[in-house]
Amino acid sequence: MGDAPKRRVRRGAVAAATTAELNGLGVDPTSNAQAAAALRLAAELDSSQSPKDSAGVARELRQAMAVVRAIAPPKERGDRMDELEKRRRDRLSSTARKGSG
Repeated sequence: MGDAPKRRVRRGAVAAATTAELNGLGVDPTSNAQAAAALRLAAELDSSQSPKDSAGVARELRQAMAVVRAIAPPKERGDRMDELEKRRRDRLSSTARKGSG
């Protein structure tokens, strides 16, 4: 709109970490607006020259990622009881194999 030169947005450590976290959460930024916004905010934070601007962008990134984490599909992780049940089944099946031989 003015004669100000366009600022180049770069992807640095914050954008890389945000991308890695989104991948870990199983959230695709091409199909999730909050995730896409988080990536853009991360790039803005990486490009920011002003501590005052960085603080505001970091706050918005934190808020966007909180929303993304809340809507991310749950991971299939077993708890301690699932682990114990698996050990029990393995033990019983190995006992059954020894007894049938």
